[in-house]
Amino acid sequence: MLIDNKIISVLTIKDYKKSLDLAKCLYDSGIVNLDIRLRTQQSKKAIELIKNSKFKFNIGIGTVLSLEDLYFVKSLGIKYAYSPNTDVEILNNANKLDIQFIPGISNIDNVISAAKCNCKYLKYYPAEKSGGVSNLDLIIAKSTIKNLKFIAMGGITSINIKPYLKHKNIIGIGTSWIAEESLIESSNWKEIRKRASVLLES
Repeated sequence: MLIDNKIISVLTIKDYKKSLDLAKCLYDSGIVNLDIRLRTQQSKKAIELIKNSKFKFNIGIGTVLSLEDLYFVKSLGIKYAYSPNTDVEILNNANKLDIQFIPGISNIDNVISAAKCNCKYLKYYPAEKSGGVSNLDLIIAKSTIKNLKFIAMGGITSINIKPYLKHKNIIGIGTSWIAEESLIESSNWKEIRKRASVLLES
């Protein structure tokens, strides 16, 4: 599912005109896995620009909360969609559209609901606020489903990433720390490159 490494840069883009400069910065830094959130008025335009650019990213779309959002993901030929929660209706529609949907889970009930919808991967979110890897271990222990695979997101930075990197059930770590909104808005590509390097060397 992920390419080259476990790091996923989670992006919130308010100004689509910065999209290609941001894309170049991340790609040149070795970041190829992206989760671009549908949280701003210009996010769809930004996603289209990055998807159709010369940079070959592995793109997932985040904050997918409606059927309209799913159709948008499908229209661009993007394979992955993320959500902060577990919405059975969205999961079933994603299956019909052949989209690999990765719902947010923070407890065993969420895991059970997602499993009934044949989700291969789960988004452990918000990871840090939910109790980090310790809470994830409790969820895994309560589950009768074998070989659960998670992408951890929420509050993960260079300071606390190592336990997530070492966890055998975590296949990816999403972090907005690499390219925080303020860094994108100020076009601080130098700091973004620096942060990408720190995490890739973790």
